[in-house]
Amino acid sequence: MNFIEIDPEDFKVKQATSDIYLIDVRESYEFEDTNIGGVNIPMGEILSRTDELENKTEICLCCASGKRSKTVAYHLALTLENTRIYSLNGGITNYSEKNL
Repeated sequence: MNFIEIDPEDFKVKQATSDIYLIDVRESYEFEDTNIGGVNIPMGEILSRTDELENKTEICLCCASGKRSKTVAYHLALTLENTRIYSLNGGITNYSEKNL
């Protein structure tokens, strides 16, 4: 299964209309400095914590620019076969620039 890159506007709609689970894969200090909500599971930890995510139907991953979240999304899509995985296109930077 592949992951889907989702634009900030589409993510905002999905967030309002579904139970999508947002995970910020940046380091804790980055998340504490600025975030758009969700939970923080750093990139280096997330693959060892997939058991926490198995019951989620939709997960959106984010980071600062979208690069780390794409890497994690690829691996999670292979691991969590019954979960739809998204990566926030352009990351938090793009999301913030759109004033969402």
